[in-house]
Amino acid sequence: MAKNLAEAITELFRIILIIIMLYVAYQVLNAVVGGTWATENIIIAGVGIVMAGMFVIVGFLIKQGSVLGMLEERTKNIGESLSNLGKDFKEHLSKHSRYRENR
Repeated sequence: MAKNLAEAITELFRIILIIIMLYVAYQVLNAVVGGTWATENIIIAGVGIVMAGMFVIVGFLIKQGSVLGMLEERTKNIGESLSNLGKDFKEHLSKHSRYRENR
């Protein structure tokens, strides 16, 4: 459930980011054409877009860090398994080579 909640929150922030971007783009075009917004308000809205984008990016980075940690742990376990397999194979070969010498 926590995974679904995190995904839902990330999607919510993405939707909010898109809505804010569309609204600010409309207001910027409105200001260029001779609309109502002052330059300070446009700058403040731009900062809001950057902050909303940061929430989305941070969520993505947290997810990537989690996936990378799982991948690293799996890789480490595979390396240990292969090392153990190699040791077992060497022991097996050494036992059989002694058997051939004793014949």
